[in-house]
Amino acid sequence: MPTNMPPDQFPTALQSTGTQRGARRTDVDALRILICAAIILSHALLIFGADPNYHLKSAVPSRSASFVFDFVRANSVSLFFVIAGWSAVASLRRRSSSQFVLERVTRLLVPLFVGMALFGSIIKYVELSHGIDMGLRGLRHIEPLNESFLKFFPHNLTLLRQITWSHLWFLAYLFLYTVFLLPLLVRLARCAPRAVEPAALTVYLPAIPMALLLVATNGYWPFLPNLITDWPNCSFYALCFVIGAGIAVWPGFEARLSKEAPRLFVFMLLAFAGMTYNGESAAGRLFVALTAWGGIGAGLGFASRLKPVATPALTYLTEATMPVFIVHHAPLLLLGVLLLPMALPVWLKIVSIWIVATAISLAAYHWLIRPWPLVRWSMGMASNPAITRSVPALR
Repeated sequence: MPTNMPPDQFPTALQSTGTQRGARRTDVDALRILICAAIILSHALLIFGADPNYHLKSAVPSRSASFVFDFVRANSVSLFFVIAGWSAVASLRRRSSSQFVLERVTRLLVPLFVGMALFGSIIKYVELSHGIDMGLRGLRHIEPLNESFLKFFPHNLTLLRQITWSHLWFLAYLFLYTVFLLPLLVRLARCAPRAVEPAALTVYLPAIPMALLLVATNGYWPFLPNLITDWPNCSFYALCFVIGAGIAVWPGFEARLSKEAPRLFVFMLLAFAGMTYNGESAAGRLFVALTAWGGIGAGLGFASRLKPVATPALTYLTEATMPVFIVHHAPLLLLGVLLLPMALPVWLKIVSIWIVATAISLAAYHWLIRPWPLVRWSMGMASNPAITRSVPALR
C-alpha cells in the first residue's frame, strides 16, 4: 500500500519513470489538445446527429453523424475527466488544500461565469431563435424568438430561463468534484506513488464499476447536463475523475496501460460495436462503459508510448486549450446557422464547421486573449503571458 509522506517530499509520477521532477507530461498535454479538438468535432456532429438535446438541429438527422458522435462522446468526455482527476492530485502535490481550492475558484468558476455571460448568451440566442429551449425541465420546442441579439443581450442575464452554461457544464461539474472529493484528493496526494506494475488483467478492472454504475442508474442516455436531472451522468464522470486521481499515485498502472494499449484499443472497438448494436438499453450502457474504459486506457497508453517532444507548438496549443474550449461553441453554432441551408454534403458541412470554428477560436485566443492579462484571467489562465501552465479546467 502507498505510504504517507511529508508534503515537501511528495514524489511525482514522473520520477518513477526517471523523468526529472517538475518536468511537464507532454503526453498528457497532447491528450488535452486532442480531446479539445474531439469535443469541437462532437458539437459539429451534434447539429446533424439524431440526439435532439442540442441548441441547433438539422431537420434531417444523419445516421453517419450520429454514429461518429457516439464514438467521439463515449471516448473523449470520460478521458477528459480521468485526466482532470490525475492532474488534481498532481496539483495538490505542489500546493496546500486551501491554495488548491482558491485556484479552482479562479480557474474554473471565473471562466464559467464569464463564458456563460458572453458566449452562453450567443448560444442561448441561437437556440431560442430556432424554436429550441433547453433548461432545467429538459428540452422544449417553442415559438422561435423573433428579436435582435442587441435587444436580447444583456437583458437575458436577468432571466434564469434565458441563461445557459451549454458546454461549460464541464467546468461546473469539475469544480463540484474537486470540492466534494477534496479529502480523498489530499490523501492521494500524500501517498508515495507505487512503481510496481500490476498484472495485465488488472488494467481492465476499472471498467467493472463504470459499467455497474451506468447500468444501475440508467446513465449516459439521455444527456442534458443541468445537475438536476443529470445525476446519473454526473455520478459516472465523478467516478472517472476518481479513477484518474487513483492512476496519479500508481505509475506502475500507467506503465501497464502503455504495454496494453494495442489490446485496449481493440477492446474499445469491440465494445463500441456492442454499444451500437444494443443502443439505449441496459446492455448498451454496459458497452458504453467498456468503450469508455477502452478509450481511456488506449489513449493514456499510446500517448505514453509516443512521448511527444515539448516543442513550442505543443506548449502554445496546451496553453490555448482552455480558452479555445470556452470560446469555440458560439462561432461553431453561428457557422451552423450559416451552413445548414446550403446544398452541401453533410460531411462537408461538418468538417467545415469543425475546422473554421477551431481556426476562429485559435485566432481569438492569439489576438484577443493571450496578450491581455485581465482577459487571460477571465479565461482561467495565468495572468502573466510569460508563465506557461497546464490547462486549469483539465487539471
